[in-house]
Amino acid sequence: MAHAQSNVELYGIVDTGVMYTSNQGGHSVWLADPGEAAPNLFGLRGSEDLGNGLKAVFKLEGMFNINNGQSVGGIFGHDTYVGLKDDRWGTLTMGDQMDFMFYSMVVDHWGPAFPFVSSMSLRQGSFSGLNIPNGPPGNNSFDFDRTLGAAIPNSVKYVSPTVGGLSVGAQYSFGGQAGSFGEDSGQSFGLNYHLGALALNGAYTYIKYPSLDNGNAGIRNIGLGASYIVGPAELAAMYTSTQNTANSARVAVYETDLTWTFSPFFHANLAYEYMKGNSVLSNQKANQETLSLTYSLSRRTSIYSGIALQQASGGSAWITLAPGPASGGRQVVMDLGVLHVF
Repeated sequence: MAHAQSNVELYGIVDTGVMYTSNQGGHSVWLADPGEAAPNLFGLRGSEDLGNGLKAVFKLEGMFNINNGQSVGGIFGHDTYVGLKDDRWGTLTMGDQMDFMFYSMVVDHWGPAFPFVSSMSLRQGSFSGLNIPNGPPGNNSFDFDRTLGAAIPNSVKYVSPTVGGLSVGAQYSFGGQAGSFGEDSGQSFGLNYHLGALALNGAYTYIKYPSLDNGNAGIRNIGLGASYIVGPAELAAMYTSTQNTANSARVAVYETDLTWTFSPFFHANLAYEYMKGNSVLSNQKANQETLSLTYSLSRRTSIYSGIALQQASGGSAWITLAPGPASGGRQVVMDLGVLHVF
C-alpha cells in the first residue's frame, strides 16, 4: 500500500510601528503604523504527496489590521487556492489568487532584496482620475499598478516549471455573466528569466469591473523589469503602465533602486520613481525618493525605519500608506517599526 505524506503549516507576519506624516490635509499627524515593511497576515498552506512527482497543494491566507484586529478584505481574502503541482509540468491552482504584477514584478524581480523594499516606495499619487475600482474609500489611485499585491477572484492559474532559467505563467478569472464570457473577467500573464546574477521580468494584467462600462472595460497593467546582483549590491529598474480603458486615463511609472547588504543583519534600500499621467489626467506628475533600513535581530524578528519624500505637480502629493493626501504638492512620511515572521 502507498501512504501519501502530507504537511500543513501555519504562518504569518506581524508588523507595526509609529508613522509621522508631514502634511495630511495641511496638518502633520502621528499614528500607529499600519505595517509599512510588510502586510499583517496569517495563513495556512500545505501539500500532499500523491506520488510520481505529483502533489496536491493549498493555501488560505488573509490580512488583518493589527491596531483593531479587523480582517482586511475578508478572512481569507489575500491569496487563497487549491490545486495540483507536478515537478515536470508545473502548477495549476484555482481560487482567489495574486496576479503576475505582484509575483513577477515584485517577488521575482527583487528576489533576495524583496524583504528590504519599503511598501512606501510602491504606487500612490494624485491620480484620482484613474478611477481604480474596489480600492479604499476615497482613494481611486491606491496601488494602481498592483505591485503592492491584489488577488483576482474566481481565477484559474498556471505556473510552469523553470527550464533553462525561464518560467512563464497565465491566469484567467471568469466573470460569471450569462451570455457574455468576457464581461467582468480578468487575465494575467507573467514571464521570468534568470541568467546568473541577472533577472528579467515581464507581466500583463487586465481586470474588467462592473462599474466600468457595465463590466466591458477595466484597468490594464503592463510591467517590465530587470535586476542585477553584484557583490553586496542589487541594482534594479522597473517600468509599469496603468490604463483605465473606459476613460483612457493612463499613468506611466519609471523606477530605479539600489539594495545594499552591509552585513547579513543590516540592509538598506534606496528607490527613486517618476510617475506621469497622460492628458486625460492633465499631465500630472510626481517624483518620489524612499530610503528604508532593516536590521535583523534574529531570523524572524527585524526592526526597520523608512523615510519617503514625494513632490507632485498638478495635484496633491500622496505617499502609499500615508493616511491621506497632502494639501499641496509635497509630503514626507517617516516611520519606525518592528516586524516578526512566524
